[in-house]
Amino acid sequence: MLAVLEEIVRWLGPVYQVAGYWVIAGATLAERSIFLGLIVPGDVIIALGGIYAARGQLSLGWVIAIGALAAISGESIGFWLGRRYGIGLIRRLPLANRLAGRLDRARDHFRERGGWTVAIGRYATAAGAFIPFASGLGGMPYRRFLMFDVPAVVVWAAAIALVGYGFGEN
Repeated sequence: MLAVLEEIVRWLGPVYQVAGYWVIAGATLAERSIFLGLIVPGDVIIALGGIYAARGQLSLGWVIAIGALAAISGESIGFWLGRRYGIGLIRRLPLANRLAGRLDRARDHFRERGGWTVAIGRYATAAGAFIPFASGLGGMPYRRFLMFDVPAVVVWAAAIALVGYGFGEN
């Protein structure tokens, strides 16, 4: 496993050295807004930023700040995509009539207790990719979404970058 990680770090080194902050911003934004996290989790992108920060190629503070800002922006895009297009997409699914009751329960959940779902869902990589979309679809107020999302994302970005930094030092 460590050999694979070392190979990835070696292979991506030139990219991160030239455009590391752009890679972190763009990949994290896309990952958090349009479900790319199912393919390449933002955790990996930000952890690699931490590794390159430990090697002196990037600033750890900037990796955390850019990662958090990009994730918050991406999750906001996902939220608004869910708000605008979520119901239409669900209704186009085969057997959507079976989901009508569950959709109503999901809306009630996000209106009443969605904040904790947003905060905790951030740490479930695959499921977390759908939480912003589901929050918007569920009618959760945007301010409430941000109230839980922002602190969770900041802690997540810092923790992941620091883990990468620790790996980079060793």
